[in-house]
Amino acid sequence: MKPMLLCHLVLATLAMSAAPALAALTFPDVAGEAPIRLADWKSFIHGDPPPFVKAPPPKQLAVVSSAADVQSDPQIESFMRTLANAVMARDGSMILPRLSERYAIDGMPDDAKASDFMAQAIGKMPGPTQIVIRSVEASGGVRTAKAEFHYVPEKISVKTFRFDGNGNLLGSDLFSLVRA
Repeated sequence: MKPMLLCHLVLATLAMSAAPALAALTFPDVAGEAPIRLADWKSFIHGDPPPFVKAPPPKQLAVVSSAADVQSDPQIESFMRTLANAVMARDGSMILPRLSERYAIDGMPDDAKASDFMAQAIGKMPGPTQIVIRSVEASGGVRTAKAEFHYVPEKISVKTFRFDGNGNLLGSDLFSLVRA
């Protein structure tokens, strides 16, 4: 009888202590203060995710230019300047208006927003010292630009960007998603 009573007591205590954390609603504080927001199952079991920490800003703003043999494209150059400014400020919201509604990232989970990943990448990616547009090709309303991202010391990375007819980004290989 005692083990059964002890089992019920432990179970009741566990249920009472976990009930507020598992509730999906908000409950007003008795003193009339702001409502108390309670956790969901994921945060109750795994805890809160670590805070997003941005990388330090680059020492200089990237200079955007086009190679001598490339016909200039004002929309793509404008996008690259906006990207350089966003990386310098570590502010992903600056680039969000320049993303197409169809912007997508390879390997992205179905329930995620690509724009959120772009904003996070802007906060973390290393800042280039120079962005050189190497080529622009148009095909069926989509323009594809290849650009060299110059980093210190002497590292060059070629990235591909796809733009819609309005100059908004459809996709790129600027960064990739990796499951931890």
